Amino acid sequence: MKRKIVVSFTVIIILSVILVSIYFINKEDYEITHPHQGDIIESVYGLGKIKSKNKFDLMIGVVLKVKKIFKSEGDKVKIGDPLIEFDNLVIKSPLNGTVTYLKYYVGETALPQIPILRIENLSDLFIELSLDQQSVLRVMPDQKVKISFEYLRGDMFSGKVLNVFPRNDEFIASIVTDKLPKNVLPGMTGDLSIEIGKITNALLLPIAAVQNGFISIKKKNTWIKKKVRLGHSSSLFIEILDTDLTIKDEIRYLKKD
Repeated sequence: MKRKIVVSFTVIIILSVILVSIYFINKEDYEITHPHQGDIIESVYGLGKIKSKNKFDLMIGVVLKVKKIFKSEGDKVKIGDPLIEFDNLVIKSPLNGTVTYLKYYVGETALPQIPILRIENLSDLFIELSLDQQSVLRVMPDQKVKISFEYLRGDMFSGKVLNVFPRNDEFIASIVTDKLPKNVLPGMTGDLSIEIGKITNALLLPIAAVQNGFISIKKKNTWIKKKVRLGHSSSLFIEILDTDLTIKDEIRYLKKD
């Protein structure tokens, strides 16, 4: 009889430990939140490429031999500076900038329709962003743009959309900005956030709290799944359009690792 009591007591302890463990595991796995009122900015994100506004590529129409080269890659030039001489023809710079490409050397033969030399104005830059079809429908000129660079953590720069246009089955947004770091050069990439919409005093939840259009909400001490209508979203929050949801409601969702 005593042995049965001991066994029963042991089973009860084990079950209690299991239940307590499950309770604390579940408690640790879930985050509890409440809907809150706030503003939400909806954005389109992408990786933009820095480009020069003013660029000159030198090409010729006939085969010519390079007689003299006046500038090397990296050299700064001014309008009218001689660049390269072919036989009796001297090509001069049409703009102020920096030589960023030189294909041939003295004595070599330059071929037609192939870039021979490139000059770029490195102080007059803009950014190009390739958009998908869904995003391009909502991006328009004059929308605000936030710009950041991976190697300049913590620094944020502002710009705006200049125009949107198609190019070879791509959809391009051209971004202009008044200020970029001095060490930013054409060919570099930056993270862009284009503000496409702003909702004030919206009812918001963390994006992680909504799974496939459902939330886990507490009703009469029981967690139930509820389908919700969704509105705008940002990188962190999403707008909830259901009028029966209040800031007092408890919502839970799985914590992210």
